[in-house]
Amino acid sequence: MNIFEKDNMELVSQIGHCMPLIEIERLAFIRAEHGRLSAIIGTGYWNREIEDFEIFHGRKGDDLALIDDRPHDPYGITIEEMYWITQQYKKIERVGTETYTLFFNMMPEDRKRIKLLSEMWHKLSHGELCTEEEIKALDEGHDEFIEMKLTNPVKVINNIVG
Repeated sequence: MNIFEKDNMELVSQIGHCMPLIEIERLAFIRAEHGRLSAIIGTGYWNREIEDFEIFHGRKGDDLALIDDRPHDPYGITIEEMYWITQQYKKIERVGTETYTLFFNMMPEDRKRIKLLSEMWHKLSHGELCTEEEIKALDEGHDEFIEMKLTNPVKVINNIVG
C-alpha cells in the first residue's frame, strides 16, 4: 500500500497534523517525569504471558548493575510503551507470599491522555485513520496537557501545624 496515493491523502493529512502533536506531548511527559521514567529503565517487571521477569529497555542482568551503570535515557521510550508500562506489574516475593504492584503509576488524567496518544499513534503508524472524536480530543486537550506538564508547579501537601 502506498500511503501517498490519492485515496490516502486523508491519512497523510492526519499523520502530518496528529503525529507532531503526539510527539510534543510525549516529550513533555518525559520531561516532567524524567526521574521516575529513568528509574524503571533497566529494571525488571513481571511478564504474565511467560511467567518470568523481563527487563524494561535492557537485558537480564541489567537490574543487578550499579545504578550509575544502568541505561537511563527515557527519551527512548515510545508513546505506546509509555501506556504499556502502566499495565505491567512487579512481582514481589516475601516469606512464601507473592505481591503484585504496578510497574509504573500515572495520575488518572495522564494515563487517559497517554492512552489516547498511544492508540492514535498506533493507528496512524499502521495506516489507519483516526476518528474525528480522537482528533478533536487531541486538539482540544493539547495545550492544557503541555501547560500541566511543563509549567504548573508540583503541589506539595504540607501538614505542619503552627
